[in-house]
Amino acid sequence: MNRYILSVFALILLSGCQTSPPPQFQDVQLTEAELQTEKWSELKRFAPKYPVEEAIAGRDGCAAVEYVITPSYEIRDVKVLSSSSRYFAKQAELTVKNWKWSELPQGIIAAPVKTITQFRFCLDAGDGRCSVPATVDNAACSGKDTIYSIGYRIVHKA
Repeated sequence: MNRYILSVFALILLSGCQTSPPPQFQDVQLTEAELQTEKWSELKRFAPKYPVEEAIAGRDGCAAVEYVITPSYEIRDVKVLSSSSRYFAKQAELTVKNWKWSELPQGIIAAPVKTITQFRFCLDAGDGRCSVPATVDNAACSGKDTIYSIGYRIVHKA
């Protein structure tokens, strides 16, 4: 009997550990293209690294990431809304978190702001340009604030 009670308790405890807490800022309204406004002009944004796995495979792609910026410039509730691959999603998520938020002057916003950034990953076609139609026509991701990442195809020689 004691084993049965202990097993049930352990099962309840383990199942409780696997649920994630709800987003803290779920009531914040989405502001499209927030980072394209003048107040964010000092934010140093950079493109994500092109995922090695996708460069080897020769694939272009995209990822759209939603996140909340707090008045102290913490990035919260980061959520990948759509992505053409898990590798693009991971790089997009890491990039948003690593932009130079701490270098911004205080007081840009008084309340949390939720926005979306779309990342387009494009392989150089060998002539110094990307195969732009492949990334532009990709309807998997959307967003008005777009950052491009240009990569180079990696070819393994045996």
